[in-house]
Amino acid sequence: MFGSLSIRTRLILSFSVLLCLLLAVAAVSLQRFQALTDKSGILINEEVRRVFLAQSANQHAQAAAIGLLKILQAHQREERVRLYTEMDADNAATHLAVTELGRNVTLPAVQAEIEQIHVLGKIYADAFQATVELVELSGPATAHQHFQSRTNPALADLLDATRNLVTKHQMMTRAEVEQLRSDTANARMLVILLSVGAFLTGSALAWIIARSIVVPVREAVAVAETIASGDYKKEVPVGRRDEIGALLRSLAIMRDSIGSREESILRLAYVDSLTGLPNRTRLLELFEARCADCAGVLFILGIDRFAPINKALGHAVGDQLLREIARRLEGALGESEIVARLWGDEFALLLNPANRTEIEVFAQKILVTLREPMSVDGQRLDIDASIGIVSFPGDGSSITSLMRRADLAMNAAKRRHAGFAFGSELDDEPAHEELSLIGEMREALARGEFVAWYQPKLNLAQNKISGAEALIRWQHPEKGMIPPGRFIPFAEQTGFIREITPWILRQAIEHAAQWRQSGMPVVTSVNLSTHDLLNHALVDQVKCLLDQHALPPHLLCLEITESALMDEPELALKHLHELAALGLKLSIDDYGTGQASLAYVKTLPVHELKIDRAFVTGVDSDHKNAAIVRSTILLCRELGLTVVAEGAETAEEVDWLRSVDCDLVQGYRVAKPMPVTDFTAWVSHFNQAGHGAPRATSA
Repeated sequence: MFGSLSIRTRLILSFSVLLCLLLAVAAVSLQRFQALTDKSGILINEEVRRVFLAQSANQHAQAAAIGLLKILQAHQREERVRLYTEMDADNAATHLAVTELGRNVTLPAVQAEIEQIHVLGKIYADAFQATVELVELSGPATAHQHFQSRTNPALADLLDATRNLVTKHQMMTRAEVEQLRSDTANARMLVILLSVGAFLTGSALAWIIARSIVVPVREAVAVAETIASGDYKKEVPVGRRDEIGALLRSLAIMRDSIGSREESILRLAYVDSLTGLPNRTRLLELFEARCADCAGVLFILGIDRFAPINKALGHAVGDQLLREIARRLEGALGESEIVARLWGDEFALLLNPANRTEIEVFAQKILVTLREPMSVDGQRLDIDASIGIVSFPGDGSSITSLMRRADLAMNAAKRRHAGFAFGSELDDEPAHEELSLIGEMREALARGEFVAWYQPKLNLAQNKISGAEALIRWQHPEKGMIPPGRFIPFAEQTGFIREITPWILRQAIEHAAQWRQSGMPVVTSVNLSTHDLLNHALVDQVKCLLDQHALPPHLLCLEITESALMDEPELALKHLHELAALGLKLSIDDYGTGQASLAYVKTLPVHELKIDRAFVTGVDSDHKNAAIVRSTILLCRELGLTVVAEGAETAEEVDWLRSVDCDLVQGYRVAKPMPVTDFTAWVSHFNQAGHGAPRATSA
């Protein structure tokens, strides 16, 4: 019942009991000590007074007797008169003391002594008076005889009686003092016992209250600690009806709420919301926990041509497609194997160790499973996938390096349409040193290690340099000059190209503006990647740079490849039209290597076409290359496009291109790429000299 009371009520009741106990102890103590005080007062005021009166009667009686003896010896009447006066005073004082003593003593134990003293006093007074009368009537001799026979014995009896009374009163006083001491000790003991009883009662109440509070508080603390440790399964005692019970119920609610929220947070942090598969973060943790010290196989799987499907049919269909792919992948794996969604259309599979043949068979099984037609939102979809395969620890021990290798292998499989590829067999697999460059690129850009080089474009009709292609170089402080072929592909794969392109654009526009101001206008070309072309900020960046450096738009040319238009053609085309509207020149790079060149030439707002070096090399002797280049130039004439032949390395190739009215030539026969200061001096000298195509220069 006590435990059902609230803590407030328990504390009030306990303090009330303690207060009552203290008041009781105080009351008893006051009563006992008041009684002792009263008794002490009686002892002091009465007993001492009785002793005093008895002693006073004894002393005054003795004084009167001495005075009488002096009278018996006195011969002069005047001296006796004086002594009579003193004796009368002593006798009066004796009589008064005896009277007062009789009045103040009511104790039966001494009442008889007081009555005897009265009697003896009367006898002594009579004998004393008779002695005095004899002195005056019969003379001292007769009076002295009477004093010796009658008065002195009566005085002795009276003095003995008073001395006995004094002694008896002293004994009674000592007894009273002893009794007072005993009463004091008893009172002290009673107070001590009551205090101890109050202390024990208070301690018991304090222990009961403390236990009724501390124990459940400890339970609450234990519950809070279990919640803090992440254990949300422990039962919480919620049967109490006091404040602790309310606290425990609140903790139970908080536990359930935190558990639910943490479950949601963990799901958001580790689970892909679309497919329900583990996400990239969870995959990394699982690898470190399960696979870091063991062997296994990692697949990186990407869906071919997913972006066009997503664009054409909508994101809702794309999401359903991804969920179906996730379902099929889960169904193909064993119990201990893991499938995770990395991002977009890419999935990762952590598989058990297997030999080369088993891995190939399983990869084919995955591809066959995904190639089975899918019905999504009433649409029949046929998809294909590409898989990059690495084994660990053979291909690496860290999950990041393994994923990078597998991703490169997947991209290689896509390019080759091979279905799958092994990371260990890639010819262009980056070495450890090259992999380290990926992490250094951002710092290199901040430190100013990137530099802009330029390769001239020769106008064959004017025999002058009218254009140049801006190329990026990396001047590494330790590794020296790093060519773009070693880091640009990684920049495109990681998306860092979106930071490199604005830098090279800024450099190219700034240098083009300087050349224009010096009277050497050169159309400067800058290459755009897929990431750049899909960047919504690209158009604004270009316009801002042109305005900042006051460069006419026609002196800037942006080169794009056919592959840059594949992922999101509509968005890419939109940005190209916006760039063309600014007055820029647009160029198709590597023409002839793709599959849809003619269609792009027809639909894109381009001004220039660059024939790939594969067709320019040996064009003077290879009739097939010559036919392709000649037909391309004729097509561009009809469409009003400028033609640039890149990769010309011999005088014969340049002469042949001039003979078929090619507009511009770019290649080592004209000049190799060079730093901006060298380029400026070289072009100035070349255009002023007006000579023909120079021989190749050193890089």
